Amino acid sequence: MTDHTTFSSFRYEVKSFVAHIVLNRAEKRNCLTRDFWYELPQAVKRAERNPDVRCILLRAEGSIFSSGIDLGVLDGLKTMGDGLEFSRKADHLRRTVLSLQDSVSSLENTRLPVVAAIQGLCIGGSLDLVCAADIRIAETAASFTPMEMDLGFVPDMGTVQRLTATLPYGVVADWLLDCRTLSGEEAKRIGFVSRTCANAAELETMAIALAERIGQRSPVATMGAKEIMKFTRDHGISASLRYNAAWQAGVFPGDDIDKCIAARQNKALPTHEGMADDLALFGMEDSGSR
Repeated sequence: MTDHTTFSSFRYEVKSFVAHIVLNRAEKRNCLTRDFWYELPQAVKRAERNPDVRCILLRAEGSIFSSGIDLGVLDGLKTMGDGLEFSRKADHLRRTVLSLQDSVSSLENTRLPVVAAIQGLCIGGSLDLVCAADIRIAETAASFTPMEMDLGFVPDMGTVQRLTATLPYGVVADWLLDCRTLSGEEAKRIGFVSRTCANAAELETMAIALAERIGQRSPVATMGAKEIMKFTRDHGISASLRYNAAWQAGVFPGDDIDKCIAARQNKALPTHEGMADDLALFGMEDSGSR
């Protein structure tokens, strides 16, 4: 099923079981506009609803990944709620920050594995963005900068929380408190990115190949693995082992296992049925189709 839904702040397309979300405003340094924060969770949900999508690839056109949140958005936040009583203004700002957090978290919360490919600059809000991906790969010349610290405020869309949850505390403190710029090589050394390559062209090739390999695998296995990994991070090994046992009892043995075994015996790639879309879901997940 092909899907070329149009969004104003990025290009969205589905190919070979992969939903590509491509920042395509290179002339604006791929800055993240107000429309972006509104459209990102919509694109993620659209990918989830497509049974032919098994992975999301977040990447960018041009020489840089993103210069971060659009300065116009920041200027708007500074004056947001002017004229409101103090506590009501504070509540308005709090809910605004929560809405931005929810947009970024859509990448982490989706059942689909998410790969982020980063070239050139990755600054501020775009660092929050890639922190929410499951796999990060970068060109060696990429640079990662938590710009908010030099602007006088704490990063508030997930960088602090996700880095602290996955990297050693001292490494994160050294990076954030000194507002240092990490190269792609150093980011790989500390474990923030898993692979690097020489240039943006190689990065695109590597990222697409990786996402498509994930897309060729059983969606029951890849989506289940993501769920178990997140549960382990949040709840520890002992609880996760029990959760894993309950999860496995609900899906094992499935048709995908026989298909994988047969494909290995025939030295071929297995083909798997897509996951059910969400037409039967209710509440906010109800797509309106019957």
